[in-house]
Amino acid sequence: MARPRAFEESEVLDRAADVFGRRGYDGSTMAELTAAMGLNSPSIYAAFGSKRGLFDAVLGRCSAREDKHWEWALAAPTAEEVVKRLLTTSPAQESSRILVHAGLAMGSENADIPAALLHRRQSAELKLRDRFEEAKRSGELPVDADASRLASYVTSVLGGLAMKAAGGAPHNELQEGSEQALAAWRAISDVAAAASTSTRAPADEQDPRRFSADAALDAAMKVFWTKGFAGASLNDLTEAMGITRPSLYAAFGNKEALFFRTLDLYQSLRKDYLTEALQAPTARGVFEALLRGALRDQQTEGQPRGCLMVLNAMQGGDEAQAIRNEVLRRQAIGRDLLAARFERAKCEGDLLPTINVDGLVRFVQSLMHGILSQGAAGASASELEGLVESSLAMWTASAELPIGKD
Repeated sequence: MARPRAFEESEVLDRAADVFGRRGYDGSTMAELTAAMGLNSPSIYAAFGSKRGLFDAVLGRCSAREDKHWEWALAAPTAEEVVKRLLTTSPAQESSRILVHAGLAMGSENADIPAALLHRRQSAELKLRDRFEEAKRSGELPVDADASRLASYVTSVLGGLAMKAAGGAPHNELQEGSEQALAAWRAISDVAAAASTSTRAPADEQDPRRFSADAALDAAMKVFWTKGFAGASLNDLTEAMGITRPSLYAAFGNKEALFFRTLDLYQSLRKDYLTEALQAPTARGVFEALLRGALRDQQTEGQPRGCLMVLNAMQGGDEAQAIRNEVLRRQAIGRDLLAARFERAKCEGDLLPTINVDGLVRFVQSLMHGILSQGAAGASASELEGLVESSLAMWTASAELPIGKD
């Protein structure tokens, strides 16, 4: 008969989760894990088989918490309450951190984990879409609401909040982001209009200036994208959005709150290429995917050129201080994720051990910003393509940046 373990498994797994959540799988040493868990290495290997076995146990515990959280959220009586439960409550910040690290910073020997987590995310998104379709059939959501898009928005926001948690954002900051995202979901889905049918004023008393919040938010994003926060006047915004100032304040709050919602929308539209780039098998592959993603941004029909975040990171004046700080904070999260990916490349021998990762990250971001800035300045598609090709050739030719075997 197997001898009972001399420790409480759930307790030691939570301690290990704290280490993995802060350091990631590759960055966590057995010395750190044993110290945190209060166990020696033989005890850990006897109980879990290996470091990977321990991580699988931690990941399973975190996934189980996420599953219970989703089950509880999907059982909410209304679609808005489902979203509120998902966005404004969380099973544990450590779970979010670990799932982010597992999805983005696993070594090649653990390549199965990101794929499994992607499958979990897609499965959850499908369940959420089905719940929104059910809400449409019951009349709770407008019949023309795009259930797939609404579900994708929610899971994208959840991913962004998880990245913030992985970056060490405090609880109050995560809560504020959740509440802003929930308000944006209400605007995008027009839930308020659908939910207030029973209390709506008679037809002859209704405000004839009703508008599409989705289209208005997109229009505001383009104004901030081209003029920046400081340069965009309320007249610019209301004219582009097709609404009055009272309608803007009622739907979105003040100018600053509107900007933050457009920033969320902008990042949700552009998160895919960053996520995909970080999954590339080599450092060079990451580099190329990021540059080509920036290039595609400048070739999208119907969208301004340049970058909303780069433009607003350079805004001056006291009025834009909070805006500048938030944009820089979000850029820092992306920089940290890229640095973690390049550190992994060093461990795998894909980059030389002498590489200064911080300098490399800033070099890559500078090139991306250069593409975006030249796009805003009117550079042609062929000129931008030439910049990308030259940058890739520069990487290849550099003695300290060896070509990965893609």
